[in-house]
Amino acid sequence: MKHTEFSRMLSRLASTLTAAAVLCIMVFVGAATVQQNRTALFSPEPNADTGEPPSFKSRLTSAYDTGIYGFSRFLSFYGRTQKLFGATVYEDAGVGYLICDSENNFHYNTLPGDAQPYADAVAGLRDTLAAADIPMLYFQSPSKEIDGYTDYPPGIDYASADNARAMREALREHGVEVLSFAEEFAARDIAPETQFYRTDHHWTTQTAFAAFRIALPYLNDRLGWSLDTALSEDANWQSLYQPQSFLGSIGRRVGEELAGLDDYTYLEPRFDTAYRVYYPPTSTEVPYWTGTFHETMVRDSLLYAEDVSANRYASYFQYDYGELIIENTLADNDLHIAIIKDSFALPFTAFLSTAVWKIDMIDLREFEGSVTAHLLETKPDLVIVMYSNSSFKEPAIYEFNH
Repeated sequence: MKHTEFSRMLSRLASTLTAAAVLCIMVFVGAATVQQNRTALFSPEPNADTGEPPSFKSRLTSAYDTGIYGFSRFLSFYGRTQKLFGATVYEDAGVGYLICDSENNFHYNTLPGDAQPYADAVAGLRDTLAAADIPMLYFQSPSKEIDGYTDYPPGIDYASADNARAMREALREHGVEVLSFAEEFAARDIAPETQFYRTDHHWTTQTAFAAFRIALPYLNDRLGWSLDTALSEDANWQSLYQPQSFLGSIGRRVGEELAGLDDYTYLEPRFDTAYRVYYPPTSTEVPYWTGTFHETMVRDSLLYAEDVSANRYASYFQYDYGELIIENTLADNDLHIAIIKDSFALPFTAFLSTAVWKIDMIDLREFEGSVTAHLLETKPDLVIVMYSNSSFKEPAIYEFNH
């Protein structure tokens, strides 16, 4: 009896000491994280583009996401351990699971979704715009799961390509005009291994440029326009190649030790450019940026960042702004396009801007008000809805009348 009571006492003591140790570690890491991020948290630098400091919520989120004390050392240890055991599926508290395929490409786990309500919403927008004589096209960015190339570990139920395929089919049943870049790339035999960053969920800059090259003649054919297709010729563009310089969105969650690094290639026009770019929360009459393609749309703080974990993919525009209005003052036409987009459209929109007078780039995750009412008021010559459709985790981007 005494032995049993003594065992219980030791067990309670062990539990108490363990809880105390965990609490001490949490307090220490929390305090060290605050100390490590004290400038960013309490004396933040204003954003170079908007002139406003980031919100305290975003600063706190950043501090306790990738800015947590010892985070990089933990990821390095985690990566080495996972490599040692040959793991290909990794748990992640934020997104569920991360997957490494047979070609060493990293993916977010994507579950099956019902495309129908989202296709219905797009078709509804098309009908509303058509009643006002505003044409609409749907551009579908490709999925990182590529048929005949992507091979997942056994037992993985991954639905990226199936979701995108279901969305295309549902839209076409509604009579919505769909340009699928996945289908176009397959028809042109564009090498699958070049289409996406290994460590990021986005397409490469070169792939976005390939989509731009496809889009110009497509728009001419569908709308009877005369966009200058020579603008997409290689001779008219210069590149900056940065080998082993980019740790993408998924790589940042598992660490460089495990994921490795991607090469990054930046593209900009060789021909003369002049732009006015407006940030509507500030003004729709006074440009926020003026100058060349590079001066108005490219963020050198990301393009030339020494930190490989900087989001180099967003070198074009830097953010998914709620709205940016881009005026090409040297354009040979007066065409106005509105693009309702997700992040895949950032480099694509920059390239397309060289061919038209005006682009209104809209992201419903940040846009305030009804985008339908906005389009009916501004009356663009064309509306493009450009989404990737690999998953349906952000239904807000289909709430056009919100």
